[in-house]
Amino acid sequence: MNNPKFQRIKLIKILEILYRKSDEEHPITTKEMIYELSRLGILVERRTIYTDIQALKDYGYDIHSKRTQHESVYWTTKRSFDLPELKIIMDCIYSSKFVTEIKTEELISKIADLGGSAKGELLKRNAVHFDSVKHTNESIYEIVDVIEHAIEKCKKVTFYYFLLDENGQQVYKHDKNRYLEEPIAMVCNDGNYYLLCYRSEEEYVNNIKTFRVDRIDSIALSEDDISEECRTSLRKAKQYSLQAFKMYGGPLRRITLIFDKNLIGVIYDKFGESTVIRKYNDKFIASVQVQISPTFWGWMLQFPTQMKIKSPYDLKDQYRQWVLSAIDNR
Repeated sequence: MNNPKFQRIKLIKILEILYRKSDEEHPITTKEMIYELSRLGILVERRTIYTDIQALKDYGYDIHSKRTQHESVYWTTKRSFDLPELKIIMDCIYSSKFVTEIKTEELISKIADLGGSAKGELLKRNAVHFDSVKHTNESIYEIVDVIEHAIEKCKKVTFYYFLLDENGQQVYKHDKNRYLEEPIAMVCNDGNYYLLCYRSEEEYVNNIKTFRVDRIDSIALSEDDISEECRTSLRKAKQYSLQAFKMYGGPLRRITLIFDKNLIGVIYDKFGESTVIRKYNDKFIASVQVQISPTFWGWMLQFPTQMKIKSPYDLKDQYRQWVLSAIDNR
């Protein structure tokens, strides 16, 4: 080895090569290890590899070795993630709308590499995903980084916010003035990423204003501290995220639904598997907390004959009026 500084990192690079390129089914030979190190500018002899591998094993690293007919081979079975775990993460990335096409490919490659080169290629080759709608804001990482930093430091954030017109062009809200907001948390819901911000005005249900993260532009950390009320909201972030996205906006109400047996799974999917469901004559009932809004009515309308509102009566009437207005063609 010509350069002494390489000697200091040689063992680290041997570990990296083993983690990246080997497993029980794909061990790496001494010759291959020497070649991989040479690509990094680290020149070693065969007997040095034997000594280095043994030193790593003596220090407790999960390295296996055996002698084949021709030479020794080495591999490691220790991974940060198992193959099924990596597959789940990759599928979640594919289905996330806020992760752009370019970022998706970058993330998938990095995640697949965690399984080692052989299993990584298998993961990418066996990836089956339906075409999902992907947003185009390539600044998503930078936006998330600023928001996380602001939440950690209890600072406000400032940014522009836009929607898209019929031509796919950005139309800035607030007359393209910057928003100054108090961030509470970020929530992933239905493939989108949302920023929850504290608003003290009564018009904001639960004092929450939501922004799509992929619609944020030119975000920056403010020097202003968040309010004490926002700090309280931070401590309740888990509750707020559930309330804010259970049915998207509107006053929180407890409602009793009556439904057919074949909708039991639908109720669990929407409200969680801890929901208490009871038999009621030939139907079933469940008491759940939702936010009353057109989104909730639209969800119920998917099951026009199989699900009804049992109580309270004022919400039964609201639902009826909403359905009537929806079919009014005037």
